[in-house]
Amino acid sequence: MPESVLVTGATGFLGSHMAEAFAAAGYEVRCGLRATSEPRWISGLPVEPVPLDLDRPADLTRALRGVDVVAHAAGITRARRPEDYERVNAVGTRRLAAAAREAGVRRFVLVSSLAARGPDGFGYPASAYGRSKLAAETYLRSLGGPMKTVVLRPAAVYGPRDTDLLPLFRMAASGLLALPAGPGLLQPVYAADAAAAVLAAAREPEVGSGPFPVAEAARYTWPEVARHLAATLGYSVRTVRLPAAAFRIGGRLAERAAKLQGSPPLFDERRAEDLAVYTWTCDPSATEKALGWRAEVPLPGGLARTARWYEEAGWLRTGSR
Repeated sequence: MPESVLVTGATGFLGSHMAEAFAAAGYEVRCGLRATSEPRWISGLPVEPVPLDLDRPADLTRALRGVDVVAHAAGITRARRPEDYERVNAVGTRRLAAAAREAGVRRFVLVSSLAARGPDGFGYPASAYGRSKLAAETYLRSLGGPMKTVVLRPAAVYGPRDTDLLPLFRMAASGLLALPAGPGLLQPVYAADAAAAVLAAAREPEVGSGPFPVAEAARYTWPEVARHLAATLGYSVRTVRLPAAAFRIGGRLAERAAKLQGSPPLFDERRAEDLAVYTWTCDPSATEKALGWRAEVPLPGGLARTARWYEEAGWLRTGSR
């Protein structure tokens, strides 16, 4: 019989790519859905949707019954209050992992983040989001018993269905692109490549526990990103380099506006600092050796695929047609 996997966060951006990867590899895929989940990205896949609220023990018991592998991508990257990160990302992971061990799950793969390590040169998280991810990782390391745990730390993930990078594409398509003035480097990973890393972590027999960084090996400057975007979109794009203070102010204003609307901010001070102040790079060679995985899609090709998907979805108009 094929192995079964429970994918959490499967209706989200990266989680839906993970569900695709596991289904294509022949797994019996179970997708945990909250009551408010929109399943459009997985509606055409051979998967079994199951109700899953991590606060409800009965949901955990039903969702984990007969499951061999858990691929846990559910979580939040933006919140109205800092404590929400701890409640969802850390406490939610603890509940799911404890229930998975009790249910006899063979392997638990946590999709964490480079934010758990912190920016280059820090060695510790620089945000409430990063601290919540590190807390989840720390709990997994403390677990005993036969369940194998593997932690992956993806860098910035982008690709089809991603709404976080869409404003950057739309800004470039307008002909004017505001970029940080600092010398920071970017080392992203295309969504399908990140999903392939999760699949490898689930099936590689001798894999360690990590944490394993997941990123393209190449590193890019902001001007290089702008040139690749312009080539992808088929437009002439003028760039404006703004100081970190301008990005911080923009993040604060977006946070205040979101609070007035009662919703999580699409852009906040943490994201502003991640973009304009900090540098996020890593060495994926250990991941490549441990998982037999390597990012296959370089940034120029990934941007082109993403722009094409945005255009076909009606999210973006490019000058390529």
